[in-house]
Amino acid sequence: MLFIGRQHGWILATVTVVACTVLGVMNSGESAPPPSPADRPDAASVGAVQPAAESDDAAKVLSPDEWQRVDAAAQRALTWLAGQQESDGAFPSLDVGQPGVTSLCVLAFMSHGQMPGQGEYGERLERAADFIVSCQKENGLVTLVGPDGPEISRSVVHDIGATAAYNHGISSLAMSELYGSTEGDKAARLRTAITKSLRATLEMQRWPKDRAADRGGWRYLNDANDMDSDLSVTGWELKFLRSSRNAGFDVPKSAIDEAVAYVRRTYSKRYGAFAYAVGPTSDLRSRGMAGAGILALSHAGFHNAPEAKQSGDWILRNNFDRYNEIMPFTRISSIDRYHYSLFNCCQGMYQLGGDYWEQFFPRVVETLLANQQADGSWPAESHFYDAPFGNCYTTALVLLTLGAPNDLLPIYQR
Repeated sequence: MLFIGRQHGWILATVTVVACTVLGVMNSGESAPPPSPADRPDAASVGAVQPAAESDDAAKVLSPDEWQRVDAAAQRALTWLAGQQESDGAFPSLDVGQPGVTSLCVLAFMSHGQMPGQGEYGERLERAADFIVSCQKENGLVTLVGPDGPEISRSVVHDIGATAAYNHGISSLAMSELYGSTEGDKAARLRTAITKSLRATLEMQRWPKDRAADRGGWRYLNDANDMDSDLSVTGWELKFLRSSRNAGFDVPKSAIDEAVAYVRRTYSKRYGAFAYAVGPTSDLRSRGMAGAGILALSHAGFHNAPEAKQSGDWILRNNFDRYNEIMPFTRISSIDRYHYSLFNCCQGMYQLGGDYWEQFFPRVVETLLANQQADGSWPAESHFYDAPFGNCYTTALVLLTLGAPNDLLPIYQR
């Protein structure tokens, strides 16, 4: 169990699990087997972990009283979310949104110090993890609704092709983040599932592209048009590759390099922010894509890249003060979603730190706490496409937003 107390801007954490980082081995190009649980440090060897200096600075943007309000709001939300869990371990949403929504809920709990098999919610998280793994197809895709069989079929309708791509990327990331906190048979089961997920992810990255500019990215299972990559799906897949590589899985460095190169091509000099895709669609802007681009470059080591800073400036100009409102940036305003954008931008601005974080996070906290519902949840998304996924989806995204400075999920750490 993890106890977090913020006093005078400090975050003090007692952590029972730490992710294993083996970038030195992987960067050499040599193949290494995934680490066994015995190879990972445990609580006894880790003890009390002090946060990085940047995390200390990140905490100072709020007063101790304000942090108490944040922690109280998060606890109410976690209590509500736990009460929504179904008997099979899933958190409720549309079938086509599973296990992606359940995976976001698991990550939300973990971002506030809750781990499977430990503490108040440990058993619930174990059941959720089992549900996520149970959704994996023979072909490696992690999606409840999607093509079965040994090969990934692209002959699917658009709605399934789109949601299955998101389910796979989000859920594969959740399994990789869970891997460091599991042992024994559960760890072995996750290791097998992650290995299969990696094969599917790398296969999809290599699918033929109609445009050279789309090389290195991902999009939907179905071949919808001549756009074969977008920043939204690519952001999740890139996080999965980074997370699993950090955990000791064999991920080709070239796959990450090509994905990062694609992300950089989505930057729009005209607008000063990352866009949804490359080329004629570069005017399709959203706050979510600006944040996703910043985060992707940070994971690649480009923390102070000009594109990231300019996107950070753009986010500050297009803030989240008006809760659950969609910003009509273009003639096609439908790509901007409030909660999804909020989550991506918060993680991105946390990576930028400094003035970006100081100007961004306190305003977000004020808005979110003012709009938390009496039962502890946050309302469903206002956007017509995301609204049907329900408020377990939005509440998980808000919890991940408020939990960013806790610095607990390895993939989102500075």
